[in-house]
This record gives sequence, C-alpha cells and structure tokens, in this order.
Amino acid sequence: MRRPGVAAVALLLLIGACSSGSTTTPTPGVAQSASGATASPSPAGAATQALIKQTCADNTHEVLLRTWRGIMPGRSGDLQIISKFPDYIGSGLTHSSPYDYTQEVPFFLYGPGYIKPGTYDKPVTLADLAPTTGALLHFPFDAPDGTAQTEALQPGRPLPKLIVTLVWDSGGMDVLNAWPKDWPYLKSIMGDGAWFTHATVGASPSNTPTGHAMIGTGAFPADNGMVDEYLKVNNRIEKPNANGPAFMVEPTLADLYDRAMGNKPIVGISATVNIHFGMMSHGSFFNGGDRDIGTTRSVTDPGTLTDEGFTWNLPHQIQPYYTLPSYVNDVPGFAKDVDAIDRADGRKDGKWRNNSIDQLLQGFDTPARIPYQERVLETMITREGFGQDDVPDLLYANFKEIDYISHIWSMNSPEMDDAVRLQDAALKQLVTFLNAQVGKGQWAMVLTADHGAIPSPKVSGGFQISTAPIGAGLEAAFDTDGDDVPIVELIQPTQIYVNTDELRQNGGTLEDMARWIMDRTEGNTHGLGVTVPAPDQNDKVFAESFPSDLMTHLPCLPEARG
Repeated sequence: MRRPGVAAVALLLLIGACSSGSTTTPTPGVAQSASGATASPSPAGAATQALIKQTCADNTHEVLLRTWRGIMPGRSGDLQIISKFPDYIGSGLTHSSPYDYTQEVPFFLYGPGYIKPGTYDKPVTLADLAPTTGALLHFPFDAPDGTAQTEALQPGRPLPKLIVTLVWDSGGMDVLNAWPKDWPYLKSIMGDGAWFTHATVGASPSNTPTGHAMIGTGAFPADNGMVDEYLKVNNRIEKPNANGPAFMVEPTLADLYDRAMGNKPIVGISATVNIHFGMMSHGSFFNGGDRDIGTTRSVTDPGTLTDEGFTWNLPHQIQPYYTLPSYVNDVPGFAKDVDAIDRADGRKDGKWRNNSIDQLLQGFDTPARIPYQERVLETMITREGFGQDDVPDLLYANFKEIDYISHIWSMNSPEMDDAVRLQDAALKQLVTFLNAQVGKGQWAMVLTADHGAIPSPKVSGGFQISTAPIGAGLEAAFDTDGDDVPIVELIQPTQIYVNTDELRQNGGTLEDMARWIMDRTEGNTHGLGVTVPAPDQNDKVFAESFPSDLMTHLPCLPEARG
C-alpha cells in the first residue's frame, strides 16, 4: 500500500472541511509505514515484546495481513480482536472476520470480445476490481492497492458501451459452495469469462461498507478510510455516510473517469442502502463530479442508515449529491413476485416457507425482491439510456437478499436455497436483457460479492460471543476511578474503540486490556439466557487481541513495518 495520490489528498482536505474530520499530515523527515502510519521504534518492555511474539506465533500471515490492511490510525478501533475459529462476536450472525469463510468471494469477468476466457489461479482481492474496470475502459486508473488483471482481458479489445458491476451481497464462496446446484446459469457462462479461483476481500473487517469502498476505490480501508460500520473522526464515533459520502477519502474509478470524460458517461447504481454507494462514486460531492443516478430503500432517519423501507428513495444525507429516478417506484410486478414466493410450497397462505410475508417488509425481505429489483435495473438501463452511445457507461448493482438471509436464518438454511436459486435466475434474465438492449458483444460485466457469510453454529459448532459481558467486564476491571466516563466506547466484531485518556487515568494500558480479553471463556462471554455446558465453561473464545498500533512492530509482518 502507499499514501493517497494528489487527487485523493485534495479530496481528503475537502472532506475534512465539510465533515470536521481529522487528517494526518506526514511529518517531514519521519518514515511512514505503508498504511500511512508513522513508523516508530519497537516498543520496549518485556510484556509488550511477549505480546508481539504471541501475536506472530498464534496467527497466520494472511490473517495478520488482512487485519493490517483494515486499520487506519485515528479511525480504527484501538484494540484488534480475533475470535477463535469458528466462534463469532455479536448479537447476530456476523460476517466480519479475517478468516477465509468470510473473505473468499467470487471474482468473475464476463464479456465476449473483451474478456479472455479462462480459469486464473493467481490471488486477487476486491481492490483489483476497479483498476481492472479501468483497463476495460482504457482509462489510466492508478489504484492505491489494486492491480488491473490485464491477463484476463482480450488484447486489442474495443471499448464496451456499458460495464456492469454486480454484487451478490454476502454471496461469498462459502455460500455458493454450500448450494452448488443453485447457480447453474453462472456455471454455464463461466467458460466464456474469466474466473479467479483465489479471490478474497483482502482486508478485515469483511463487511458491507468496507467491501463496497474497496470495489470502488481500488484501495484497502487503511487508505480509503472506510474501516468498519463505525469509525472514529475527531475522536468521536461516527457511522459512515451520516454526512453523505464524506468519510471515503479516496476517489473511486467512477469519480475520476466521469470527470475526465466531462461527465458525459452515465453513471448509476441500483442499491437498497446508501453504504452501497461506496462502489460507485461520491457524486457531486467530488470536485468536478455530477449527481450520479442512485436508488436506495433506506429509512431516512439518520440513526437507521442500514434499515430498509417500502419505497425507493434517497436519504437526506445523500440527496444533494445524487439523483433519484423517481419512476422506479412505478415498476410493476412486485405483487406477482410476492405471490409466487407465497405459492412456492403449493399453498397461498401468506407465508414464505414458515415465515410471515407481511412481517418481512410485506415481502421485500423475501427472495421476491430479487426478480423485482432486476426489473428495476432493466427499467433504469432503458429509461436512462445506458449503453446507447459510444461513450462507455458504468452501472453498479447490489442485490442484498443473500446477505439478509445470512444474518437472520444463516447460510445453511432452506431460505438461502431459495435466494441463491433466484439470484442465479436473475443473472440469466439480466444477461438476456443486456444482449437485447445494449447488444451482444457491446457490454461487459464484473460479478463479485462484498464478503462471505458464516455457517450456522449448528453446522460449525461456533460459539456466539456476546459483547455485553465483555464491555461490562472491561469497565469493572479497568475503570476504577468512580467517574461517569466509560473506558469502552464501542465493541465491534473485529475491534474495540477505547477512551485511551480514561484508560490511562485509571493506570491501565491497551496491552493490559488485550491480555484480559485473551483470558475470556465461553463461561464468561455468553449472552443472556444461554447455558454453557460444564465441559465448555473454560474454553477460550479469542484467538488474539492486541493494540492496533502494534501491527507496525510485528517482525512476522514485514509489509506493516514498511
């Protein structure tokens, strides 16, 4: 990784002015690590050196590398935590981890005449998608971390009229491998495209805002600033996109390409929550950019940026920067899609399998959304004129149902079976439509996932680690001064945000907290109402915990040491 280029620095300064965010200015004459952190001498102290040795001994290089790529000093949590595989942290089925099962994703390039068919075994990450799309456009996009996979592109290829980036949200290889018979159409066209067998997210945490930002910018979170679902700015916890697109500090491919082409390309996204927009653009927030086309189903309350509602809209946080095509609310057929889901078991009873359809956003949280959103995408392509002239256009789409099911029922559920089958059918319909509307040999597609999912604990044997007893335990152990200022600010599945001033005032260190976390067991981290069998009470639940700034001192991670 390297420091942002001139365009990114200008954007960073603009974002700082608009969002009161803090920036780190490199000090002249002081060495910088590859993630942008100031390199410093190895910390002294036997306890710290023991922690460094333990961290290297207990983790693979890949796990540490993904963790380091996800850390931006000042924005990330102060402590990194890695649960033991297959244990997981949080109130639901999370997918944020540095482990392969949430990291491995499909990476498929398709477009006869543009893509060189084949199976490619080299390791790639989501950061490679934007520069590869840039290469398809013959546009010089210098990605901070990604590399154009030109070996998978046809030499002498013309310009496509349209490039579609399609994300099956949470549709990682663990999901596809769990349901191998559910995606026959994708398999049928794999021989006509480029399939990368060793594709990963590439950075931890593996979640929606980080994954989409990587797809858009070609940068890992350490460079693009989207380090988690929450991040710290000016020493305050914020949720990304709460101030519009301000928190992503690298320009996207679409930002730079659209501006370079005088905003002549049509750029748009079909999304259901605005954190998906990270793979497209900053819209008119970017200097010289315009109001790209976008849709969400977001509830517009600032505190519910990832909750979906009943109509297509743009939340007020992003309305000034994008354009909502209001006609998408007139796309017909959703009632028929819901009816088909209802009747799939041979009965019309208001249920999808055993689930009340009305309680699932009147059907939008069932797989009925998949064919419906595909038709919305078709309508946008037709009405906006995507791919209808010689200036290549960019269209992005996120299909979220696989992700929703992975959180609620798990990737091993019969509900996931339905979602993957309908997602594959929608892909077939979209390819057929694009061939008719744009023309065979006139367009190209990138298909991927922003992250994977974790198996049901009934399948994996994983233990659900509750954050409540960890937070309460840390306060009891380290916050002893009797004031009302907590030490723990926020616990996320891969990191903990700490009030380091309060910790220091109480005589503690981050290393002390890390060692305390490493001693946690199933017996003292279970949720309310959970009974842990006696033989499992003393089983440790964390593989590792360490201060985030320790990464640059690990001898087993030379990349972080600069």
